[in-house]
Amino acid sequence: CAAMQRLSLLVLAFAGVCNGFAPSAWVGASPRCLQAISASPPPLSSRLGLRRPGRAAAGGATMQFGGLGGMFGGKKTVSPEEAGLIPDIFPAGTSMGSTAIRVKFPNWVKAAVDLGDIFSFGDTPTKGAGEIQAGATITPTQAQSKPTLAWEAEKGAYYTVVMADPDAPSPKDPKMREWVHWVRGNIPGDNLPCDGEDGGDDIKEYVGSGPPKDTGLHRYFIMVFKQQGKVDFASADRIPFTDSGRPGFKTAEFAEKYELGTPVGFSYYKAEYDNYVPQLYSQLKGEK
Repeated sequence: CAAMQRLSLLVLAFAGVCNGFAPSAWVGASPRCLQAISASPPPLSSRLGLRRPGRAAAGGATMQFGGLGGMFGGKKTVSPEEAGLIPDIFPAGTSMGSTAIRVKFPNWVKAAVDLGDIFSFGDTPTKGAGEIQAGATITPTQAQSKPTLAWEAEKGAYYTVVMADPDAPSPKDPKMREWVHWVRGNIPGDNLPCDGEDGGDDIKEYVGSGPPKDTGLHRYFIMVFKQQGKVDFASADRIPFTDSGRPGFKTAEFAEKYELGTPVGFSYYKAEYDNYVPQLYSQLKGEK
């Protein structure tokens, strides 16, 4: 009888603990949070944490990146001059914000076929980049899917993300500067992270890194602009998944056209040619 009583007490205690983590305890959480709470345990590549009641959506990095702090190095600070953002994309003397932009690529990606290796098989899972530091070197294979972004945003504001390569076709001869890889606009600051479910709009669809062979490391800048309000982007500025209209893009001119000012923050990574690049080129041509 004593053993049965102890067991009953343990069951009641466990039930009380579980009740503390029930969705009803997250009063005021956004629908995106509640969906994540009520869903089955997510895979490793999904969100790492949940936003608690009362926490501003500007802290939405917790949704995707979790409160793991120093376990990731995504908060490394690099100045625009050190990175070359100034003067390669914006002129010398340009003033810009210092908001930290956290960048996270998928933890797992599909490997590309190595055409020089008869034992190479494509579409096999391979390690992704995960969250990266500013200036990190990753591979085009790891950058084949658009990253998830997070930053401290102003509630009610809208943002635009621009990703561009100033080193095209090569750092030694950047005559195609800049090659624009991605533009996403009208991202609500109170619905971060920027992950494709944020309510924003891809003005130029994401194209992964495709540096030509033997051209060394290219830089890929991810810049965040705060809009003055919701923007009606012209149809002429919209580009689907194709390489047409991407070389020779000017971020500064685009920002001036839509009154975006200068970036509130930026991050960047480096990548050089790998086996994924020929596959990307084929996809851009509409080949399977």
